[in-house]
Amino acid sequence: MVGDSNPKIIQIDGFTMEPLQLSDLDSLIAIWSDPEVTKFLPSRGVPIPKEKVEKALASFIEHWQKLGYGIWKIIEDETDKMLGYCGLRYLEELNEVELLYGLDKAYWGQGIATRTAKASVAYGFDEANLDRIIALALPENEASKKVIEKTGFKYEKQIHIFNLDGLYYSLER
Repeated sequence: MVGDSNPKIIQIDGFTMEPLQLSDLDSLIAIWSDPEVTKFLPSRGVPIPKEKVEKALASFIEHWQKLGYGIWKIIEDETDKMLGYCGLRYLEELNEVELLYGLDKAYWGQGIATRTAKASVAYGFDEANLDRIIALALPENEASKKVIEKTGFKYEKQIHIFNLDGLYYSLER
């Protein structure tokens, strides 16, 4: 584990956040194969096929290289298991930076998404010098709306994106 010399690695009580790598493919496939996890993603409950996960992972890695911020894997220090992901992604469709997160269902409801979301936002403002970050959620995704609100985002409007009607939140530096 790299110490303070690598600002891309974030430690938060029992968890380590580090940029996703190609070796995380199987863990990401496992998370995105659960219909309850993908219920609120654009695939709407359909497990995401391996080819699409590979493409997403490659884009996450490239994102870090191009922009200096991106999506972290969340690793439980005790087990060294990847239990989800969280981070920031530039969304070309809106010309905005979006907070993104997802957890293996076994880790829902423990405050992990909120803690990693806050760490991601802090990194975005302090390290990546972003001025504004947005978050999107489906209206029926109560858990995600709570994470977004606890992280400090304010509801702005309804939005239609990725063929979905969603809620649009924003947070200024």
